Amino acid sequence: MLARPLDRLGRSADASIYRLIPQVVVRPRDIDEMRGLFAYAHAHGRHLTFRTGGTSLSGQAVTDDILVELAHHWHRARVLDEGRRVWAQPGVVGGRLNRMLLPHGTRIGPDPASLEAAMVGGIVANNSSGMCSGVVQNSYHTLESATVLLADGTLVDSAADGADARLRQDAPALHAGLLELRARTLADAALAGRIRRKFTRKNTTAYSLNALLDYERPLDMLIHLMVGSEGTLGFLADVTLRTVPDPPARATALLFFAELAQAGAAVVPLSAAGAAALEIMDSASLHALASARPFPFAVGPRMAALLVEFREADAEALRASVARAEALLATLPLTREAPFTTEPALRDELWRLRRGLFPLLGALRPPGTAIITEDVAVPVERLAEAVSDFQEMFVRHGYGDAVVFGHARDGNLHFNFAQDFRRPREVERYGALLREVADLVVEKYDGALKAEHGSGRNMAPFVRDEWGHDGYALLHEVKRLFDPRGILNPGVILNDDPQVHLHNLKSLPAISPLADRCIECGFCEPRCPSRALTTTPRQRIVITRVMADLRETGGPEAEALREEIARDFTYEGDATCARDGMCGTACPVRIDTGALMKELHGASHTPRARRAARWAARHFGAVAGGARAALRVAAAVRALPGGGALLEAASGAAHRLAPRLVPRLPRTMELPRAANPWGPGGEAAQRREAPSAAKVVYFPSCLTRTVGPLPGQAVPPAAAAMIAVLEKAGFGVVLPTGLSGLCCGMAFSSKSFPEAAQEAAAGTAEALWAASDGGRRPVVTDASPCAGTLQDLVAAHLARDGRVLALLDFPAFWAGHALPRGPAIRKCARAVVHPTCTLVKMGGLADLMACARAHAEEVFLPPSAECCGFAGDRGFLVPELTASAAAREAEEVRAEPAGAFLLSTCRTCELGMSRAVGQPYASLVQLVHETLA
Repeated sequence: MLARPLDRLGRSADASIYRLIPQVVVRPRDIDEMRGLFAYAHAHGRHLTFRTGGTSLSGQAVTDDILVELAHHWHRARVLDEGRRVWAQPGVVGGRLNRMLLPHGTRIGPDPASLEAAMVGGIVANNSSGMCSGVVQNSYHTLESATVLLADGTLVDSAADGADARLRQDAPALHAGLLELRARTLADAALAGRIRRKFTRKNTTAYSLNALLDYERPLDMLIHLMVGSEGTLGFLADVTLRTVPDPPARATALLFFAELAQAGAAVVPLSAAGAAALEIMDSASLHALASARPFPFAVGPRMAALLVEFREADAEALRASVARAEALLATLPLTREAPFTTEPALRDELWRLRRGLFPLLGALRPPGTAIITEDVAVPVERLAEAVSDFQEMFVRHGYGDAVVFGHARDGNLHFNFAQDFRRPREVERYGALLREVADLVVEKYDGALKAEHGSGRNMAPFVRDEWGHDGYALLHEVKRLFDPRGILNPGVILNDDPQVHLHNLKSLPAISPLADRCIECGFCEPRCPSRALTTTPRQRIVITRVMADLRETGGPEAEALREEIARDFTYEGDATCARDGMCGTACPVRIDTGALMKELHGASHTPRARRAARWAARHFGAVAGGARAALRVAAAVRALPGGGALLEAASGAAHRLAPRLVPRLPRTMELPRAANPWGPGGEAAQRREAPSAAKVVYFPSCLTRTVGPLPGQAVPPAAAAMIAVLEKAGFGVVLPTGLSGLCCGMAFSSKSFPEAAQEAAAGTAEALWAASDGGRRPVVTDASPCAGTLQDLVAAHLARDGRVLALLDFPAFWAGHALPRGPAIRKCARAVVHPTCTLVKMGGLADLMACARAHAEEVFLPPSAECCGFAGDRGFLVPELTASAAAREAEEVRAEPAGAFLLSTCRTCELGMSRAVGQPYASLVQLVHETLA
């Protein structure tokens, strides 16, 4: 149970425009605790709102009462029947399920743009669909079974034998009530016809009333009514979904038209030709995309585009589909040639832009405004007409910069615009617009006011408009039947307040140019190492905004609250932020919240601290020597009788005095030995340059020079192994002069000392330039994070006077320069890979996997592989961060067969994963060393 102001305020927002502050946040661990929460809510008149990924866009995952977080304890998943089905609890990220299913050539049906952040609970509870799923592959139509906890505490397992009879016994009123509702609905021909007609298209406005017509057993009605119920009817404890084929052969094209009507007219024939995805974007969408990826032409005021993709089982079938599509394209009024591409990188870039369009628009909004997104569905044959109607309506209401895009194949349109909620007149203007949206969609097009985002709070006042009197009454009967006392997510979907969509609107004060673009969408959260320990990037930004609001409010109470939050934030927000930048890779507008934390942290440095950091940069050899000496001293103390307790007490006291510099060393923590990177003979013995036409500069990272293997770990010294494999591959190795005193600068930039980092990088840049013979030789390092910093700081220093130097990590060098030479390799049986954050950010995962596959018969990349949380020295200073961050990946590794070579590309990441898994990790370099013939 989390009840501090920081906990509650940090979770007061989802991806919508609403902010409600929960009174408490709870994390139930199992069904018994959840059942206890239900009983408590009944006994005390309290209300429960469930949250998984918090990517909800309509305000269904915020509350001013009890917020129930599910991501932390409900994250189990299993692939069934060789990928034909998958079982998952609500806290599993949808993208993780697809990674688990990838070897089987299947995926889950729903594919929302938020799939890498949205979790199963929200995907099913909102009946998410997305780019390709349409209606037939959404959650409703792919649901096979579910376990549901009803509001009265009854547990329903629809997969169990005799489950319908058990439901009749355990919940007779609900069982009978569902049968009665079905009979009455079937007897009302007009209402039944309207339900059937509306669910032939995308529709998530209110409940899945089609369940009353599609199924005869109350059990089946129940679990399908749970789909799209937004947490208002019960708790989905797990689901089993039927998967859909995931054709591997794909071709994608971006088609440009001079007129929106032309793009709309092309949708039906392209769909008939077999297009798996058709995404329409108006000129305002294209202008937004051009801010992230400029087009080689001017975007006209009426221009539009279609993103088209064909998917087939094999290359031959794909060629046939593309040929049909190209014949069709020859008849369409395209403004320019639009070749289809099968290149994965180009296809991924096109889809990355489309999936990130909503957050990108949010980043472009004026400061202090919110980004509004709504989605509707209209008959696909009237798509272009509807887009024109929307555009005219936006102009009338003063929203001329509104953007319209969507899933054209399904007639599903999204519209987005910036909205200022700080003035009452602006709120009224927004309310008038939504009123006209409802009238237009319902009366002219008989469409759906919510196609895939769920009704939430934003469309709750208009549910009656879409469903009419009889349909609205039926919706209320469903709610009363499942939750008669209204304890579950009140105010969502069904709400008698006609102004509910205009209450509790977010404030988005300016806090930093770095973070002001954030719309709190939550895409970043699954990649954050501290997500299960303290706070996430979204929460860090929300809390920082709250503190800015409190500072603006002023007064003793506001200042006292701000100070309390700031005290907790020192650990919850700052100390446990890994600053690994992975949140930026998931953010469509590349907001790196770690950089924000560095910015805030750096502002607190005293001039004395900055001078000390610059001294350390200039005398890095002494600093590294001191670190090695500290490891030797720690090992010696621990070897003494009672030494473990002594070391724990001494390090704990020192850590309290300098928590950002001195690590805690619990007696149970296994410490690495001090490094002896060169082996016998030392560095001098490695200074030979083998006669070779191909020379490479080797820059051993400071980690390699400082941190050695764990006690008992039998691997060769990393630097010696590196030189050996380079020479075996036929390269002459050159070491830079003054190596012991060189640092890439990461040790200082990670501590928010940018001046010291630049000073360290400058010295290293000149040494590497000299060793590379003026840029003629590539530079390779053994640690991916070191390579990333070299590419940032060292390359920037050299670029000032036009110098260019190839700076590579080992996977990139080995895959690009050594493996093409065909070295003799004796493969090991199996390798397990942990990719470092920087390697992923540099786009090096493919190189790492290519290297691992070249040296191992089988390679396993855990589906949950993310940042291990060691983050330089965080694993020493805040070891609980590593324990939390690596827990799920470690569980997947431990479930693998024993005897695999466990590898990564950074010494501290190897230490972190060794702790988490309980088996030693080593470097990719050492795998290569073992397997080269």
